[in-house]
Amino acid sequence: MSNAPLTPQVKPPVKPPLPHQGLGSKGPSFGVDHNTEGGGVWQNTSSKQEKIVELKSELPHIYAPKSALPKDLDSLAAAFKRQLTLDEATDVVSEKLDLNLSDGCGLVFSSVDSRLDLMEGFSSRAVEISSQASEKFKKDTLQTEREFTAYVDANASIIEDEIIKVEARLAGLDKIVSLKRASEMGTLESAEIGRGKAFLRWVTEFARVEEKGKEEEKDLSDKEVEGLELQIEDFVPPAYEEFMDAKKSTNVSVPKATSDIFHGLCLYYRLLTARNALEEIKGKWEYIVTEADMDVDRRALENVAAPTKVIDKNQLDAVIKSILVEGSHERLKVWWELLDRDGDGMLEEEEMNKVVELYQSPIKSAINEFTVAAISNLPEDKVKKIGTKAHKKYLNKLLKRTMSRCYEIEQEAPHRLRCVYAWADKAHQDNKFSAVHVSDDISGRKRYVELLPKISYEEFIDVQKSQFEFLDKIGEGYMKSLREEMWVKQGLRRQNKELVWQCA
Repeated sequence: MSNAPLTPQVKPPVKPPLPHQGLGSKGPSFGVDHNTEGGGVWQNTSSKQEKIVELKSELPHIYAPKSALPKDLDSLAAAFKRQLTLDEATDVVSEKLDLNLSDGCGLVFSSVDSRLDLMEGFSSRAVEISSQASEKFKKDTLQTEREFTAYVDANASIIEDEIIKVEARLAGLDKIVSLKRASEMGTLESAEIGRGKAFLRWVTEFARVEEKGKEEEKDLSDKEVEGLELQIEDFVPPAYEEFMDAKKSTNVSVPKATSDIFHGLCLYYRLLTARNALEEIKGKWEYIVTEADMDVDRRALENVAAPTKVIDKNQLDAVIKSILVEGSHERLKVWWELLDRDGDGMLEEEEMNKVVELYQSPIKSAINEFTVAAISNLPEDKVKKIGTKAHKKYLNKLLKRTMSRCYEIEQEAPHRLRCVYAWADKAHQDNKFSAVHVSDDISGRKRYVELLPKISYEEFIDVQKSQFEFLDKIGEGYMKSLREEMWVKQGLRRQNKELVWQCA
């Protein structure tokens, strides 16, 4: 068995070198070095990751059943012995379905984050939706909280109506594809097909593995390896392959309606995100229009009047449109522009944290809502223990744990955001704090204030890409964390089974 260390999924942030430091410089940095080997400034540990390393070390090694090596290299075939993966280690049908569920949901979320779901003209409907509320609400600026609330409610009504339409369309596609598959396989589908949100069960199909020339794998001795050819597996989901126009081919014929279901689920997820974004900002008029404390001090220092507390409707339109038709970077940028109250393109650290919170919170809520609905609509098979009440309760428990721990604990978001701000090469104030005395409006006395430099969107993104890339693929990150929770639970089951066998 191999005890090779596993690189954790979450890598600690590494401070980039300063401009004046060369490649060989040993300037100050955060992380584990010879001064902090025992766990000093940053010792990123995770009991889940340690358990996964333990489970991987217990997996046996196997030989691939068909080696495509030339005959003159047959003697080297033993070098292609590989270790089983945690996905391959389980032989329980319900556990395989659990992994497919996380993969399928992750595929939908990552396609939206990278804007791959809007290829081939699928963006037209989303653009049409985003323009409806803008045309309905004529005012260019929202000057009161009442107008702001009316605008949010108008958008929420349109989004809610569209969600109902998309659910109806997906239910129809679900029925068409299900009946076609039933006629080809000579089986009868459940009466629940085409009703409610049963279409969400298709996420497990998007993660299905299609293999070519599948043969039984065996543990072989070095002598038995001769003449075997390496097995090649295609891990491309059939619907996703058609959508991406992938070059790999499978032996499965997939109806175009299956691809339509995939795109429909992506639009459904975008609409859920938009609805949650509107719910998030509805009661946050003051949260959005209020200046950061340092901006107030800067105005007092320069004797500049306070800006009017209004919100540009076009900026809110841009937020809704970006959620419906754009990828992760574009969505983050429009939130940035919304909270840039003075219009200089730069934010205080406090405002930067607000932007990230407003950006990720609706996505997190939509991910949870989408995945919970997918779990609730898993097809039931009591013999295989799939879709039963106990099975759904187990998955919902894992999901709840993932949603509560992934962002702040596993990804350590607050710390990473501090690193992003601290390590960004900020042009404002030459990246230095400014010590000033500001007059107090109440007492009239001057008070000492340290004004920290502001950060621009470009400076933020430059560091965020390397130190907090989770923000670029939030959905994929949550589903990867859920999959790891499943690995741990499945591994514990195998360990307990082995322990019972040894004690018998």
